[in-house]
Amino acid sequence: MGIFFPDNDDRGKRAEQLASDIEHLQSQIKEDVEASKKHDEKTIEYLEKVLKARGFKTLNDLIAEGEGKLSKEDREKYSQMKDAVQNLDDGVTLALNVGSGIAGLGAISELSAQSLSLLLNHQLVMIGYRMMAIGFVKLISGEAAAGFKILKAAGGVFSKILKGEGLAGKAATTFRVLKIAGKVLAIVGIVIDIATLAWDAIEESKKRTQLQNAIKELCVSRLQVNKVQEYTRASLFFSSDAKSTADIAVDYEEDVKDGSMTRAKANEKLNKKIDKWIPELKKEIDKITEKSAYDDLTKFDTDRSSWSNEDPDFKNITDKLKDVKDSEESKEGSA
Repeated sequence: MGIFFPDNDDRGKRAEQLASDIEHLQSQIKEDVEASKKHDEKTIEYLEKVLKARGFKTLNDLIAEGEGKLSKEDREKYSQMKDAVQNLDDGVTLALNVGSGIAGLGAISELSAQSLSLLLNHQLVMIGYRMMAIGFVKLISGEAAAGFKILKAAGGVFSKILKGEGLAGKAATTFRVLKIAGKVLAIVGIVIDIATLAWDAIEESKKRTQLQNAIKELCVSRLQVNKVQEYTRASLFFSSDAKSTADIAVDYEEDVKDGSMTRAKANEKLNKKIDKWIPELKKEIDKITEKSAYDDLTKFDTDRSSWSNEDPDFKNITDKLKDVKDSEESKEGSA
């Protein structure tokens, strides 16, 4: 007679709960990507109105005006970003055009050189976040090749162009898609083999080991998917604020046109809005860390009285993620 493990029921429920958490986070990411796209499309409409009022023919002309006022270092960084995202995805291109257009808007409104540099660099991070989100959505939606291509490009953007700014590590670009507990989930393949996620009820000791390993795998993956969700939400907030900024710029142009506001005053008001916005962008970027994501998830589990007796702790999770990063860098080095 085999040994009976009474906690296996709790382990099974925990594994399914973690799988449901990942599925829910994936749904939020999809919704936020779509909402961001709608904001961006509206922002482009507003920018088109402003650029015409200011005598530019196309959005590219406005972007070129902004690019011309950047420092040499920032121009090179922006050029590298354009090269990295070229022909990747229409949504990524749209996000880049919004970020570039807003920078152009700041330039023609006589935003200071320091503020323009900060604005551009924060926006590039947000565009990197959008790449992560779009690549992730494609991955879980069955477009694996396209998704991996964008995620890999995002990894390169953060490691080579943005030099680690924004904390989007390589581990976030190593997802694989598995069907677990009837759910299609993005999993960071680091702890166990796919077969061990197919736990069975034949032998209790085997089931115990499988469930313990599954819980470890799912906890690590949940943290990474939660980070992608935070990247996506930050990008969504940026898109919303960009739309609001472009909308106000349209109002100011109308005021200048009807004589109720001078050009100098319009520039001053727009600059104040952008200067107030820049530190908020920085705050959104800085608050996304693995520790903050872990603490949020721990609180979430505590509030709902989850059975988390065998969840890996923060150090264990981050060690596993470091293993992934080191493994990926080793593969790239030997390629």
